[in-house]
Amino acid sequence: QSSKVLYSKPSSDTVKEHVKVIGNTYDDCEAVFCLLLEYLSDSSMDAAAKEKFAASMPSLGDLHEKHGVDVASAWMLCRPLVRKSMFYMDDSKLATKALSPEKPPAYLKPFTSSPEMTASYQSLLPPAAWKNITTTMFETFYSLSIYDISCPEERYNVDIDRLKRECDRLIQLQTGGAAARGQMSVLAAAAAAAGGTSDQIRQATAFTKTHALELDRLKRNVDQLSNDFQRQQTRCKRVLEKLEVKKESLIIESEQDEEEESNKNNNNPNFAPAFMTFCIYPRCFLSPDDALYCAHFVKLLHKIRVPGFLTIELLDNIVNAITGSLYCMTEDEAGNCSIFLNEIWKSVNSWRYDNDAFASELKDTPGSQLSKEFAQENGIETHSLTSGITHDDYKAIYSQWHQKIGCAAIGCLKSSEYIHTRAALIVLSRIVLVFPTQPKIGDKMLKTLGPLQGDENTRPDIRATAQGYCSQLTKARDEGMWKEENIAVTKARQEREKMKADERKKKLAKQHEDLKTENEMLSRQLGDGGRDNSWRPDRRDDRGRPPPRAMDQRMHSRGPPPLSAGAPKFTPKSGESRELHGRPGDPRRQGMEHEVWERDRGGSTRQSSDSQRQGGGESSSRGGERRTKRSRSREPGEDTEQRPTQKRSRGGDRDWAPPRRGDQSSSEQQQSSRGGDRRSDRRGGGSSRY
Repeated sequence: QSSKVLYSKPSSDTVKEHVKVIGNTYDDCEAVFCLLLEYLSDSSMDAAAKEKFAASMPSLGDLHEKHGVDVASAWMLCRPLVRKSMFYMDDSKLATKALSPEKPPAYLKPFTSSPEMTASYQSLLPPAAWKNITTTMFETFYSLSIYDISCPEERYNVDIDRLKRECDRLIQLQTGGAAARGQMSVLAAAAAAAGGTSDQIRQATAFTKTHALELDRLKRNVDQLSNDFQRQQTRCKRVLEKLEVKKESLIIESEQDEEEESNKNNNNPNFAPAFMTFCIYPRCFLSPDDALYCAHFVKLLHKIRVPGFLTIELLDNIVNAITGSLYCMTEDEAGNCSIFLNEIWKSVNSWRYDNDAFASELKDTPGSQLSKEFAQENGIETHSLTSGITHDDYKAIYSQWHQKIGCAAIGCLKSSEYIHTRAALIVLSRIVLVFPTQPKIGDKMLKTLGPLQGDENTRPDIRATAQGYCSQLTKARDEGMWKEENIAVTKARQEREKMKADERKKKLAKQHEDLKTENEMLSRQLGDGGRDNSWRPDRRDDRGRPPPRAMDQRMHSRGPPPLSAGAPKFTPKSGESRELHGRPGDPRRQGMEHEVWERDRGGSTRQSSDSQRQGGGESSSRGGERRTKRSRSREPGEDTEQRPTQKRSRGGDRDWAPPRRGDQSSSEQQQSSRGGDRRSDRRGGGSSRY
């Protein structure tokens, strides 16, 4: 897959694809590949799933030679069938409990360990690699999975105990009696709190059909988990026994000269680089399960004390490989690498900071021995060739490993390439509880994370990840994960942090006081009007009611609201300027509400200007009020002769004046003399006001 990804676009040789896009595409291919493999080889729903899968699967050699699949991926495709053939007899014996289990079926024969299959391994690796790796080690490493060498006993026990408690609860509810009273009271209280009726409360405390189905399901799950736990324990035990039997043939001894024969040192210096290059490195990047398997397999070989398995030299090769691969891994590969490194570094840290763990797990073991070349490169005396390294020697080597990983990570964080920074942050976030442990590297990392967290960083995902890792790293430092930090330095830092916290508190208090003062000043500037500053919410009058709070007088000012100084003013073509809201005191601008109010008073009101403009109208008196009936049609007997339309210009007819209030003759005279003209003006579209 990775070899088929093209770096340049097909249409152009100069325009390059972004590395992030290529990495995400590769990760998607790997995820789909793993999901498809799990789906095709899953026999939980179909018992014949593996048989159908084997019918369409080429052999291991054909996958690599004919189809061009890399070694790790080819083994990943064939592993379900290889494990099925390897543990077929044990699984059938456990299932049927027969003394003579059946032999593997025919469809598993191409994937069963045999001389023919072992001979096909020669084409999977270069000829030089077989000088340092045995076919037994190669087949054992790639055939097993994490579930074959590690059994999560604690997790199994927790889940089984939880299911058993649920079963006991339902059984007590089914049996009833004094044992179920407490449970029934809890159920009744819950139903009552939910607002249930008496029937619903009674039904909640009864053992119903739903409870019976739930009890059957829990019992089935307990039995299934118990069987799986027993089968996995048996399988791990069998694998450990097989490794114990053939551990002498797992590693090829190096050719010895006379000096090495006298020192009884036959450690192969090329085994660790070859095993890391052709076994661990290709597999640990495939999936999280494979990364965890690689770490547990290394620990298992060290635990059973395989002769020639140089743990220290293998760890040195792992550190060198990881520090280089930080610059060329995708996001998912970085996550898998962090799982592997986190599991390995737990043991590495315990051997460094726990003398008892070093003495019981590493001291005087084949893993603590070194080859002659490695001892000379690191300046370690010859005692490490036979009896192993001391704790002081291990401390020096550990400091070198720590500095290598730290420098590589800091270089990735400072890089301008997106994928370098992203991969380093993913790895460092996963191993924050085990790395760093030295304050020198930790302080450099915190300093390097500063620019990545600022607003000047244009990559929001990098900024968020850097902020999260910085918080985790600071928390780990405060919790004592930096083992080698000086006590005086720790106390001084704690004092500085305490002083900073006090300063922050004082600053917040000052800001609060400034805000309060500013609010009071704004209140005074806005003006309190007639507000009583001595008003308090707890004051009451004689009736026990709180007194009304004074309001701002500007909210209750009479008349129209004041205009702004910059507001425009209405200026007619003739006459004096006046405000938009009208001239106060002009009786002609009082509006309809004023006329209705005057009429309802029962007194004599003035004739509206609109009534006077309706010529030929009909007057009527009603309740002491004289009004003019508006009409657009002429009355009978009225002169129907068309009079010429006379347009009145604004400001014209200066001899006309409004009628006086109560002057009937003047009003009638004005109506009779100007009625026709008004009607003509209205029909002609002229203005009636001016």
